Amino acid sequence: NIQDTVFSQRSVMLSDSEPVSNRMACPLRMSVFLKELKCYVFLFLLQPFTAEDAKSKEMKYEYEEKTVPLSKIDLRDTTCRLGISIDADSVVESIEAVGLINPPVLAGKGGSMYRIVCGFRRVKACQILGWPTIPARVLPGVVPLPDLLKLAILDNRAHRCLNVIEQARGIHKLTAYIHPGNEIEVLAPLLGFPPNKKVFTKISTLVELPDEIQAGILDETISLEVAVDLCKFTCMDAISFFDLFKKLKLSRNKQREIIALVGEIAVREGIWPAEILQCQQVSDIMENPDLNRNEKGSKLRAYLKQRRFPELARAEETFRESLKELKLGSHLHLTPPPYFEGDTYSLRMTFKSLEDFNRCRRDLEAISKKAAFRKILTDF
Repeated sequence: NIQDTVFSQRSVMLSDSEPVSNRMACPLRMSVFLKELKCYVFLFLLQPFTAEDAKSKEMKYEYEEKTVPLSKIDLRDTTCRLGISIDADSVVESIEAVGLINPPVLAGKGGSMYRIVCGFRRVKACQILGWPTIPARVLPGVVPLPDLLKLAILDNRAHRCLNVIEQARGIHKLTAYIHPGNEIEVLAPLLGFPPNKKVFTKISTLVELPDEIQAGILDETISLEVAVDLCKFTCMDAISFFDLFKKLKLSRNKQREIIALVGEIAVREGIWPAEILQCQQVSDIMENPDLNRNEKGSKLRAYLKQRRFPELARAEETFRESLKELKLGSHLHLTPPPYFEGDTYSLRMTFKSLEDFNRCRRDLEAISKKAAFRKILTDF
């Protein structure tokens, strides 16, 4: 396992999210960590090796403990960042209480500036606290970008599994440095996803989505499958779908049904999906104060079905009106052919006794003489 090999060699590093109590409970680890002036980081070079090569080829970088002015750290450089945003609030309290126990890892980027490799939240927290300088581990010289990325990935995986967005961004950042055809073999064990082409394809497409939707995957506003469906649309259209789903909180299947219906309507009518989702009829449904969330979802899906299949919708409405005229009651159930294609109808009757059966038989005889029944058989 690539991760296990690296972690067996690298210095102990506590995560930004580790509770202060856990950090303080490890004095021996901290003593060893803080007394070392120089540490060693073992990395694997991704280019141009295959997965097997990556397991046997080591690159050794020596880095130094330095005090670096925060003004010299390029906070806008997100080359090695996997997450969507930097939430440093939880780290600020920790650093304010016990100091910066685990310095970030930095790399030079030309001139006197540095880029963050590991520890974006720690650096942000120190900036919030108003520190002018920060202790850091600085990698020497020019370190290849794939090595920096891999160090950032493994540092995150030291204390937790990567989420699908971090995996997607890892794939996006590292694919260019891997021989074509070897991406799954190399990246699956590194990023922690199953070595499956279908899974790889799904995850890798997520980077195409706006950050807002990527965040929605993590907070389960939408599922991975729905997010993959949204990748087929423009950013504007995808956000229109996402805004709707945030309000309605529909199940995955209902979300996918709406995506399919709107997509088909857009193709048939030659308009953008966002235009459909922002039309007056949809707005009237969504802004109706007398409808709860479930009722809005049902009415929206009914409207989209009617717009997508207008002839079928008309046939269903006519059939419902005819059934009302027949007054079948609860013991008789008449079902039309699927999509009203064909001429075979189904009739189901329920009874508990011979008397109930005879009553159903009499009702059927009366229904067969009604004009509404003849209309059903001739009009559809």
